[in-house]
Amino acid sequence: MATYRIVCTVENPSGHSNQQNHIVAVGVGDDPNKAQRKWTLDEVLRAIDRGDLFYTKGMNTGKVALVEKYTCAPCSRVHIRSAADKVTDNNLNHIPHCSGSTQLTQGLSPNDGLMATEHPALVRM
Repeated sequence: MATYRIVCTVENPSGHSNQQNHIVAVGVGDDPNKAQRKWTLDEVLRAIDRGDLFYTKGMNTGKVALVEKYTCAPCSRVHIRSAADKVTDNNLNHIPHCSGSTQLTQGLSPNDGLMATEHPALVRM
């Protein structure tokens, strides 16, 4: 099982009234200002299914939120969101949007990442 910090997102309009944008890709890495690798939504979903963990960390609060799968009722498609808590700066829809796609698509493989026991923020959870 590997653990990945999501540092940025790529979103597309959901196409449904009163719905937020859907996340279609994420950038992961240790530096909150620069993603090392970009993952598509389907890659993230497959990784979660095999037991990998994705999380966000608030820039101001330092609070960690795990990322979970959910089904969008209007489109019947599985997407991701941050787990509910009372902190906003660790929500997926509040972290920066990814910029520059070429450097994000290279780097780490889907099997690289930190083990949960190696990441201090997740050990304390």
